[in-house]
Amino acid sequence: MTRFLSRVWNDPACGSLNHDTERLFAYHQATKHTYHSVRVGARRLDWHNQPNPFRTYVGAPSVALPAEPEFPTLGTFAAMTALAGKTSAPVEFSSIHSESANLAWLGRLLWHSMAVSAWKKVQGNAGRYSLRVNPSSGNLHPTETYVAVRAFSGIEDGLYHYRADQHALELRSRGSWTQDLARGLEIPWAAESPIIMVMTSIFWREAWKYGERAYRYCCHDLGHAMTSVLLAAHALGLQGGAVAHFCDLRLTRLLGLSESDEAPMAFLVFPSTDETRKKSAEISTVPVQPFAGIPNELSAEEVRYELLLGIHASSVLVDPAGAVPRVLAANLVESGGRRPILPGPSRDFALGSVVRRRRSALDFDATTPPMSREELEQLLDYATRDWLADWRGNFDGTSSTPDNAGTDFVTLYLYAHRVRDCEPGVYCWDRDHRKLEQLHVGNVQRVTAFLSLEQSLAGNSCFTVSMIADLAEAARVFGNRGYRYVHFEAGAIGQRLYLGAEALGWNATGIGAFYDDDVHRYLGFLDEGQESVDTSVREAEKASIVMLGSPASRAAAKNQKANEFSPLISESGEEHPSNRKQVREKPSDPSLSRNPGKLPSQVIYHFAVGRAVPDPRLED
Repeated sequence: MTRFLSRVWNDPACGSLNHDTERLFAYHQATKHTYHSVRVGARRLDWHNQPNPFRTYVGAPSVALPAEPEFPTLGTFAAMTALAGKTSAPVEFSSIHSESANLAWLGRLLWHSMAVSAWKKVQGNAGRYSLRVNPSSGNLHPTETYVAVRAFSGIEDGLYHYRADQHALELRSRGSWTQDLARGLEIPWAAESPIIMVMTSIFWREAWKYGERAYRYCCHDLGHAMTSVLLAAHALGLQGGAVAHFCDLRLTRLLGLSESDEAPMAFLVFPSTDETRKKSAEISTVPVQPFAGIPNELSAEEVRYELLLGIHASSVLVDPAGAVPRVLAANLVESGGRRPILPGPSRDFALGSVVRRRRSALDFDATTPPMSREELEQLLDYATRDWLADWRGNFDGTSSTPDNAGTDFVTLYLYAHRVRDCEPGVYCWDRDHRKLEQLHVGNVQRVTAFLSLEQSLAGNSCFTVSMIADLAEAARVFGNRGYRYVHFEAGAIGQRLYLGAEALGWNATGIGAFYDDDVHRYLGFLDEGQESVDTSVREAEKASIVMLGSPASRAAAKNQKANEFSPLISESGEEHPSNRKQVREKPSDPSLSRNPGKLPSQVIYHFAVGRAVPDPRLED
């Protein structure tokens, strides 16, 4: 949205809308899916205008990175543990920061976090398209990655763009960029960092397919991408965290993106070590040079999406952005400020192999043996462990082993289908005590698939998750900026579910599309009113939706004992016992549970784990 984003930066109101949080709830409400909206508002895709998934800077000098580089054997779950910054890195960065290894180190980092990982064939013709290490909604990849390096041998100090299709770095500008970025971000402690990574979003790539709702997906993708990079960096011995509290206009101008279709969204900062500080001191500061290269046009025409641009403009921060607002990690109070320490993983698999073979499942095979409860709890435990980010209140560069736990805004609600020693039904993951809380029992495959926009994979999985964000608290603390943060958090959880499932021999997929308020009604956040989930499911049944006739649902219905309970949702007898208990306490203000646009806690992401069906389009 080249010409459209520039209008955001040129608007005199830019940076003044963050505390008008009515805009956050208005956007979220306007971009919800309902059973009727997806039919009335169905969109046709203009395949001739599909955005190019790869950005390149024509005329910029290019530095090739070694493909298929070696990688440490650190386990996937061990890397997730290291994200909290409370354990020593498996190998110190200083031990690999030698004259012969620096460029190779960058190659290893990017190859195992943001690179192309596989290719798929287009059925019916000779076309093919790529998959990447980092997942993306619709495989559209709105996230672009830039790397500012200092004191690396074999490569000049400067700002580089990562070109994923060629596994190469394009030099955008020479100079001491880590120091300029540290000043722009108002984090002087990062001036001597060996690397600062910039993550931007190209909203148009997602909006081409998903329209106004695309902003949600762009933020999900950012959460996945930053976690992908942080895990790889930790495995390579360099600890760091995310910085997302900054003045947007200042950083946009600094990065030369004022007239671009990209918006800076997050920065990954890796504080200096004793070795890198020594090396940095030997190098003089060089002023940043003019930008090289012209960005390629991604589409012949871009479509303006007012709501998407509006929520981004509403979450822009003023200059200077000032200190990051702090919030008490209220969910830790009852446990005395510390969560229980659980035993290490029962089994693990090397992160380097896992990230390269990870794929997003297209559907799951409901006939395979079930997952064990131990595996389920291991996945949930590691996916919700602490990680470092400025808005979480645990990353300010002052300590490599922070004692304070980060603040969480996302709670996981689980629909269990096929898990040994775990009754089918709905659960809540209590991250304070690291255990599942059973909410009610019953076969929920059909209703889970319905809630997930009638996608059978949500019912064929071993389990599916609704990620519920405390939007009200995020908005109270951060203003509209909190909308970005909760989606970042959901993406970070999703990335760890992806990799954890793969490490245990399972598969996973993120689901960004769901019937928002039907989820809220089903979980008890929203009063049923006239538009009940019962009504929606029955309408879908009358329309003979394929989802409701999936093999998994038919098998479950056949095996269901008719007199086991009285159905509440569906006459199939699959959904709920009629005496189900309330899933969630209603808000203290009764009017909030009747107004879907004002709900304090709302669903922002779905995720499913199971055994994927083979994809014949994958190239060998």
